Amino acid sequence: MNLEAHQQAALIQAVTDEVMRRLEQMKQGQSTVTKKRAVLLSMESLPELESMLNPHVEVSYYEASMRDCELLIIPKVCLQLLANLANGLSAGPRERFVLTMLLKGRQVVVLEEGLLYRKYKATAPVHLYKLYEGFAHQLNNYGIRTVKTAELLSVCQEDDQQAEAQLRCSLTRTHTEATASSCTIPQVSTAESTKAVTPEVLTSKVITEAVVKKFRQTHHRDEIVISKSSIITPLAQDYLRMQHMQVHRR
Repeated sequence: MNLEAHQQAALIQAVTDEVMRRLEQMKQGQSTVTKKRAVLLSMESLPELESMLNPHVEVSYYEASMRDCELLIIPKVCLQLLANLANGLSAGPRERFVLTMLLKGRQVVVLEEGLLYRKYKATAPVHLYKLYEGFAHQLNNYGIRTVKTAELLSVCQEDDQQAEAQLRCSLTRTHTEATASSCTIPQVSTAESTKAVTPEVLTSKVITEAVVKKFRQTHHRDEIVISKSSIITPLAQDYLRMQHMQVHRR
């Protein structure tokens, strides 16, 4: 195997190792992360809903003293609550809490089975029923999601799944870019690769993110000196940029 092919293989392997390490760190972080706080806007106890959600989120019931949460679940929406929310009316503490969560960009979910106006579909005047149906659509326009109870769990886990998918996509793209860029690795002479260097110079053929982090933590410097033939992986370049570190080749 010639030197250029060896460098190309080393770069691809290094980036692959970084991708796997990042994914493993993400999994470990998810296992120790604090559960998101979910509030049930209900005056009555809902043990079945609690037992379904508790393994995944920290469930509590709404109290007037509450000021924030990450996920607000509305199991039942009476006619008054529906009309007030659709018209943006803060007529009481419940409406005020829901509207405040929406303004803060929090996730608000209504259970489809809890839209009480729907049980009157067979008897209600058409125009009155359409009025309340329009109110329900208005809630969706405000960002309130209407889901079936069976879908609620997947909604609670949605953020974690999206974060993992985004990270996987980002790392895969970085790996692809590294593989493509490895085709233009410059040929390095044997004399240059065996040149004696000072201890301050990083001489690894591939400079990964882990190598840069370790160097910065050990030396507490905002610059590094690397060999002219060294290759910096895309993840390492991102880290250098974020830390405003300068790179010098010698």
